[in-house]
Parts: sequence; structure tokens; C-alpha cells
Amino acid sequence: MLLTLLLATMPAWLHLPLPAGGLRIDQAALVLDDGPVQAVTLPDTVRTVAPGRSVARYALAFELPSAPDRPQTLYVPAVRHQLSVTVNGRAVQMPPDSPWQQPSQGATALLRVPPDFLHAGQNRMVLTLLRNDASIPFYLSPVYLESGAGLGRSPWLTLAMAGQGRIAAFVLHLVVLLGLLTLWSARRHDPLFRWLALIGSTTLLATLLDLGHVLDGLDALAPAQHVLMCAFGLMALGVAFAVAERPVPRWLMPAICVLPLLLLGLGLLLAPNPLLVTGISAMIAIGGHVVASVLLAANFVRTRRWDQGLLAVPFFLVAWIGLGDLLVVTGLREAPFLLTNYVRPLTLLTIVVVLMRRLANSLNSLDLANDVLRHKLSEQERQLSALHERERRRAAEAVREEERQRLTRDLHDGLSGHLVSIIALSERGADAPTIERSARAALDDLRLVINSLDIGEEDLPLALAGFRERLEPQLRRLGVGLDWSMEKLPEIGGVTPGNALSVLRIMQEAVTNALKHGPARHIRIEGRAGSDGAAVIAVVNDGVAGEPARPGHGLSNMHRRASAIGGAASFERLEGGALLRLTLPQRLLDA
Repeated sequence: MLLTLLLATMPAWLHLPLPAGGLRIDQAALVLDDGPVQAVTLPDTVRTVAPGRSVARYALAFELPSAPDRPQTLYVPAVRHQLSVTVNGRAVQMPPDSPWQQPSQGATALLRVPPDFLHAGQNRMVLTLLRNDASIPFYLSPVYLESGAGLGRSPWLTLAMAGQGRIAAFVLHLVVLLGLLTLWSARRHDPLFRWLALIGSTTLLATLLDLGHVLDGLDALAPAQHVLMCAFGLMALGVAFAVAERPVPRWLMPAICVLPLLLLGLGLLLAPNPLLVTGISAMIAIGGHVVASVLLAANFVRTRRWDQGLLAVPFFLVAWIGLGDLLVVTGLREAPFLLTNYVRPLTLLTIVVVLMRRLANSLNSLDLANDVLRHKLSEQERQLSALHERERRRAAEAVREEERQRLTRDLHDGLSGHLVSIIALSERGADAPTIERSARAALDDLRLVINSLDIGEEDLPLALAGFRERLEPQLRRLGVGLDWSMEKLPEIGGVTPGNALSVLRIMQEAVTNALKHGPARHIRIEGRAGSDGAAVIAVVNDGVAGEPARPGHGLSNMHRRASAIGGAASFERLEGGALLRLTLPQRLLDA
């Protein structure tokens, strides 16, 4: 608030330096456009009735006690419109024109008067002000004549005369505009950057039109800068809505494009009175900045977001100083300078501050988010590691439990039945060979279970080889021949101890049935590739074995075991024998 008050009152208390000594001339005779002579006291403001080209001549009389022996400094703190000076009928050399000087907005003159231009006694000086267009009033401050060089060394005066502030403002326009366009191209979804890029581009255009009086080809476009003022007010509204995170009215963008064109056309129709169009454009600009500053200030009070409060300051200052300049142009207020063009860069500077602050906040938020994410990631890694370890132990325990259950089931289904049979045979007084056969069957079943414990993913051929080694001696004792061929058996995946045991039990059951129900004298076992990549193991005997009579045994057990591992078992009678075909998939199911 204090900063806003300080900047708003600055034009009232900030003045250019004045010489400590020398001659102050504040009485003059004014001739306006070859009209009657009028006595005036400086500072003086002259407003003409008609706009356009006009000339005001101020004749100043002063007396010197003696002729000077060195150059004198003629200092005009404030003059509006193009200035030329004659002293005793001789033209004083003016500084070269600069595109950064704006005579119609107010300027400062510091001239060197050669000593031979002046003489002792009465002297006469004529200051001529020339206006080429528009209807901005003339203004002339008191004139100072002194022989010292103090004013020439004043940095503030040098800055005001050389237009270095406007040069810096123009450079600031370019830098900020490039930055805004870059941000907008990267964040087109953000309406704030779209509005900022638009206001930056229009500000640069207005600056170029402001230089139209010295740049060839742009002087005809100078009236366009007056109608652009309304666009600035509407764009300020767009920026305020975007910063306040409120929806922008749909009519705003079309109004920014159409309204300046309408005012430009109205200005061409009302060429004799351009002040009307300028006044309308200025009032729209002032109103837009006032509404924007009020909206941002209200949001600042509600949300305490300092960027909204900070941006409200230049919008208010543009409206306040623009209103003062409008009063000066209309003749309702006297002031040496029109300051609106000097306040406009303040908006861009504030935008830069706000954007840099937003960037810093974004980087801080990003750093904080990264720290939080790293902490959460580390915590999640610790939790996942602990969960993985628990899951690994649980899985290992589940595998052990599953293996124990499988082993228990296999022993119960196989070995226990054989033991019960041995006990029953012993109780009934069966002969020794019968009991021996039951005991050997129990031992073979136990060997199958034990050998299956070490079977891995690719160990089915090894398990089948072990089965052959145990089978051949048994068949040899019984006088049964064996042909074994597994060279053409394709590779089978998914082999586990459980499903490998199921395969071996099916083959053992097929051999047992062939011996028991055949009786077979020759058995041939071979493996080969079936259709669709399946594997086929065929057990062929020369007996006449059929399916066992009792349900739940023999072939039914083979079907159940084969189905459990994803395969199929089929029995087929042959002429002079029988065939058991076991079909296995490329990858076995876990039985």
C-alpha cells in the first residue's frame, strides 16, 4: 500500500533539478498562430481550439549587467512539443533529434548559448513551439540562464534529456516479450501466458508506433497508437482473470480485436476532432485497468497471494496516471509531462517479477516433491523388501507343504495299498511267492516316489531312463521281453516331481495290467511326436489285456492321472495284443 501511494504521488513531488544561481525568466509575451500578443507568466499551458498543426511563440525579455565572456547554459525544465530557440535574432543550435524523445509527451532542454549571442543590457529570446498533429496542449516552464556547468553534470538531467529510460524500456519490452513467447509456446494450455504474450506484443507495437514521428513509413500509423489504449485495458482484464484463476468472459478476446478497429474507423470519420476518439479509447483503457486492479486486490485480500496484490499495483498506477494525462490533454489539469508511456514498462517489470517468483516457487515445489518422492520411494523399497522376504519364506513354506502333501498322498495311494495287501495275504496264509510279489510291487512304488523327488524342469527323459532301469530286471525275471525307444520323444516343459510321478505311475500301471491280465510275453514302449506338438508314449503288449473289472482301478486311474497333468490316456485292443497310448501336452500341468 505504501509503495502504491509513493508511486502514485511521485509526479506531484518529484521534480527535475533547478540551478542554484543564474537568471530565472518567467514573464513572456505569447503569440499563438499569428494571433494577438498575450502577456503570460510561466509555466504556461495553451490549448488550441482546433487540432492539427499549430505554433506558439514565447518572447522573453531579460537584462544582463555585462556581456558574458564564456558560453551560457539555457535550461528549460519542461516543454511540450518541438522547441526552437533564438537569442537576439540568432538561432541557438538544438541537440539532434532522437527517436527516444517524445516532444508531444513533454521534454527537457539544456542548450549552449555562445557568449557573442548575448550583450550587456536588454536581450530578447524567442522560444517557438511547433505541434504537427493531435490536440495536446502546449506547455512551457520558466527558463533559466546561468553560466555554471552544474546542470550539465547532473545524471538525472542527462537521463531525462537523452531518453535513456525509454531505451531501457524498449529493451525490456524485447526481453520480456521473448521470454513470454517462449513460455507461451511451452505452456499453451495456461491462459495466463497467452494473455501475457498478447500484452507484451501489443506493448512493443505501441512503442514502435510511438516512434513513428522519426521513422520513415511509420508516421502515417501514429494515430493507431491512440486506439490501442483501449486494447491495453481489455488485456489487463484478461490478465487479471487469468491470475485470479477465474473464467475469462468470451466477449473479451473479440472485443480486443474489433474495438480498436472500430475506434480507428471512427477517428478517420472524425478527423477534425481526433480528441473524441482518443478520449473514448483512454476511458476504456482506464476503466479496464481499474477493474483489473480491483479484481486482483480483492483476490489478494481473500487469498493472500502476494503476486495478485503486486500485479494490482501497476494496473492501478496505469489507470491513475492515465486519468491524469487525460485531464492534461483535455485542459482540465496542468502538468509538464505526460507519463503514461513511462508507467507502461512498470507493468512488464512487475510481470517479470511475478513470473520469476512463480518459477522459483515451482522449482521449490519440484524440489520438495522430489524429496518427498525419494523418501516415499525409499520407504516403499523397504516395505517391498520386507514383503518380498516374507513372501519368499511363505512361498518356500507353501512349496514344502505342497511337497509334503503330495508325498503323503502318493505314499497313501501307492505304498499303503501294497502294505495292506501284504498284511492281508499274510493273514490268509498265502504262499511266499505271492507275498514276495506284493512286497516287490510295494518296493517299486516306493522307488518311484523317491526318484520323483529330484526331478526338475527338463528331467523327464532322465526319469523315464530310471524307470527303464528298474523295469528291465523285473521283466527279465518274469521272462518278458522289453523294447524301449524314446529318441523321438519331443521336449516337454513344466515337469515337476508331481506330474513326473503321474507319468511314471501311468506307465507302471500299463505294464502291470499287461503282465496281470495278458499275460504278455513281450512289451514295447516308445515315445514319438504327436499332432500339434504333443508327445505320445505308447505301451504295446502281445497279450489280450483289457480294462480291469473293478471300477476305480486300472485304466480309470490312468485317465484320472493323465487328465490331471493336461494329457489323455486311451486303451485300444489290437489283433494279438493291446495298446495304451499316453498323450502329453508341450507343457505339463502341475498335478
